[in-house]
Amino acid sequence: MTMAARLQSCLAQHQSRYEVLWHTPSHTSRESARRAGIPPERMAKPVILNDTQGHRLMAVLPASRQLNLDKLRQSTRRNWRLAHESEFGNSFADCATGAIPAVGSAFGMETLIDASLATGRDIYFEAGDHEGIVHMTTEQYLKLMPDAQQAAISE
Repeated sequence: MTMAARLQSCLAQHQSRYEVLWHTPSHTSRESARRAGIPPERMAKPVILNDTQGHRLMAVLPASRQLNLDKLRQSTRRNWRLAHESEFGNSFADCATGAIPAVGSAFGMETLIDASLATGRDIYFEAGDHEGIVHMTTEQYLKLMPDAQQAAISE
């Protein structure tokens, strides 16, 4: 598989500067970072959530950290729960299972980015398969999602 078509379209639409790095197949963001020689705190992993009113959210945090649902709920003032892959898989039909790019806007999804990701110079994220990683500056990444909020949501 190659880069997800919707991600590729989003990158082109925003005239993003990026590179794609390749690594041996992996099934977690942390493992992808390790295999590509990337610090896991710079690898963005998405976590998909639902609320009680049918809204969906992509929370993006470093692969080295875990989502803190209490912090997320306090930050958004909404009651989120982790979504099961069967609930959102169709939204990412052009991606391999478990290789969702951490760019919610490419998939029409509200996005909340952990504040720790915005502090570094570079960011990396899955390209939509289990072998490709997109690398870009944090500034370029944030331009992909101008409506995304930032908050301290991980530990």
